[in-house]
Amino acid sequence: MSNFGKLLNWEITRFSKFYGALFVITLLLQLLDVWLYTHDYMNNAERAMESQSMTAVQYVQNYSKASLNGYDNILFDWSISLCGVTLLLYIFLIWYKEWVGRSTFAYRLLMLPTSRMNVYLAKLSAILLFVWGLVAYQFLLIYVQIAAFEALIPSEFRQDLTVTEIIRQHPLLKILLPSYFNEFALYYGAGLVSVIILFTAVLLERSYRFKGIGAGILYSGVAAFLIILPQIISEVWFPDFFFPSELILLELVMGILVTAFSVWFSSYLLHKKVTV
Repeated sequence: MSNFGKLLNWEITRFSKFYGALFVITLLLQLLDVWLYTHDYMNNAERAMESQSMTAVQYVQNYSKASLNGYDNILFDWSISLCGVTLLLYIFLIWYKEWVGRSTFAYRLLMLPTSRMNVYLAKLSAILLFVWGLVAYQFLLIYVQIAAFEALIPSEFRQDLTVTEIIRQHPLLKILLPSYFNEFALYYGAGLVSVIILFTAVLLERSYRFKGIGAGILYSGVAAFLIILPQIISEVWFPDFFFPSELILLELVMGILVTAFSVWFSSYLLHKKVTV
């Protein structure tokens, strides 16, 4: 366990600068998004009230109040997408950077006096911690955006929303911060299974090089197909044969089986096939 802890700490430490940069970029983009919206809204409101001799009450009656969910949120969406794409790329980079250049670090890492699965589990745990850290950070940023919004828009012009309302009305936030436990388990369970499948694909490439690229792509495709196979059977061969709860249970079972096999296969590749 101590070896796992050291490996996990090392994985977190070496990504910490990039991770911190993601935090800063996300904060700046989301605050800039709020400022651009509120600045544009107040400019339009002031021009309309001046040209049409309206009061604030008349303006919001004729037009609408400002709301954090009342605009396109382009920079907000970009910031979330940037974090998602970065972590997706890091799923591959977390394995490949040990082999980059002439460094023998991959050799030293795999020759540590500990099970190679500790290396695997440390990398998997690091990815999960990075994801959950960004999700928690995004939750806190909603409060920061609310504070900035309230500071930039006078109360008579704005429609105040609770954090829950903001999350439920935004398509990306509904996925990142689901309201119900079953949704949380579904979204993040699917994410965990996807990471494990991609790890297996990477290890296939590390084991068989060019042949492994094709094998990794094929493995990922077959694994994804098996997980959605109950849905395909229900829609194509036996329409309306399964109840929704039964269909979810079947997909859950397939996901568990694929995950268990992927972890076992990854262990086999790490111990028997992966070379430096």
